Amino acid sequence: MGNTTKTRSEPQTEGQSVAVAAESAKESLPEKAPRNEISRLTMANAEHGADQADRGMRKEYFNGGGAGKFLPPVFKLLELAVAIVCIGLIDDPAHNSRLRVFISTRTVALAYATFATFLVFSVIYLFGKVIRENFPWKLSSLLNLTGFILYLATAACILSDWSETKNRNYWPPNTQRMDFLCGAGSVAVVGALFYLLDLIVTVRLGMKGEIE
Repeated sequence: MGNTTKTRSEPQTEGQSVAVAAESAKESLPEKAPRNEISRLTMANAEHGADQADRGMRKEYFNGGGAGKFLPPVFKLLELAVAIVCIGLIDDPAHNSRLRVFISTRTVALAYATFATFLVFSVIYLFGKVIRENFPWKLSSLLNLTGFILYLATAACILSDWSETKNRNYWPPNTQRMDFLCGAGSVAVVGALFYLLDLIVTVRLGMKGEIE
């Protein structure tokens, strides 16, 4: 009888040890699970934050005027090209109006003053953009308004002189100068439109605070 009690007690001790081991394993598992969940949550939050930052940068660039800030320099490049073309077109008629008048002296003075002045302004503006020195938007708007008025007045004077010369019923031997004069007036009208659009864009961006 003593032997049987000893053999029965031994399996009970082994079963108890197995149960204790199982319980300790169960208790240890919940400790690791929260750590894995925390790491997954931190990784998910990091990815979500990076995604939101990327979307915010895109929204700020495209919807917050990032692309619109490039419009004034583009207009200044076009205005610079217009000034160069106008000076090139008006040079021959202006310097060959001594014997046959193609363009009046007052129109020549107004044209050279307008084209040369705003050519210099466009160059200074673009150079400031290169070295990251911006013009105040109010000053740029004032100069754009002045450029619009002067280019429109110059175009009107040039085309008026061209029309008067054409209505005299005599054509000089070299009609190419008349074509240059008409071309200068037409390009000056295009330049006036560029300055008007530049004025509208600059005022709009400045009022929104997107440019300084």
